[in-house]
Amino acid sequence: MNYLKKVLIIFLIVSMGTLISSCSINKMAVKAVSNSLGEGGMAAFSKDDDPQLVKDALPFALKLNEILIESDPENYVVKATAGKLFIIYSNLFVQTPASMLDYKDWKKQSEMYERAKKLYTRGSNYLKESLEIKYKIKIDLSNKKTIDYKFKKEDADSLYWLGAGMMSAITIDLTDPFLAPFRDGAIGIMFIAYDLDPDYGNGALHEYFLMYYASMPESMGGSLEKAEYHYKKALELSEGRKISPYIAYATTVCPKKQTKEGVAKFKEMLEEAISFDINKYPENRLENTISKEKAVWLLDNIDNYFLVD
Repeated sequence: MNYLKKVLIIFLIVSMGTLISSCSINKMAVKAVSNSLGEGGMAAFSKDDDPQLVKDALPFALKLNEILIESDPENYVVKATAGKLFIIYSNLFVQTPASMLDYKDWKKQSEMYERAKKLYTRGSNYLKESLEIKYKIKIDLSNKKTIDYKFKKEDADSLYWLGAGMMSAITIDLTDPFLAPFRDGAIGIMFIAYDLDPDYGNGALHEYFLMYYASMPESMGGSLEKAEYHYKKALELSEGRKISPYIAYATTVCPKKQTKEGVAKFKEMLEEAISFDINKYPENRLENTISKEKAVWLLDNIDNYFLVD
């Protein structure tokens, strides 16, 4: 009920914004609303154990942030929040469900992937604009020199989401001629974030690099040894509070070994995820609930990853 009241108050403030003639008062209202949609607002979503409820509620938050951006386009905090929300929504409620569709639903899956790609790009653009406004610079992800800027440790958050969002859009469709030029820049952004704060997000960057090094061929810098290192660091920093490192390891490292041992490790990782008590760590309840559903699906579709029995 308290959260509902907060949403109604926010809606009234935004609605009244059109009646407020003073620019400074309008910006104050935008700041107040954006603060309520910051970390505290995120927590209201991340603690929920009902993915469908959050899925239905998030679009309102997404559009509300865009209303705030229209009211105060130079507010880099609001743009960063909007960017993260679009990327989170795309990952949890568009791309992940699409990846679990049956091959017979290929048309629907293709449409969902296309939508996910657009949402990732939209969120990444907001994050890029946020950093550009904050530092009065121009960032061109197709040109590494434009991101050679002395960012601060506090920027690891925006840099992580920018790089992760852009890479997610690119990997959905590696043949997209519009996104392909941004690949090196997006990866570069992730390395900058790692240099600034390698322990950011309780191991979020280590989880990314686990998948990065496991997915890349050795000729392009891939390394199972490095992937193993980042997996262990992701577990250490998350303090066992998240299921996602197990799934990342299972889907990227294990299939590299097309043997019975690889299959056994794949099953071990996913069974660890399925047995996870999602209520033990309420701050990650939503993410872990969705990850647990993914683990069950992966175990039922092991043939998608291995050619051996």
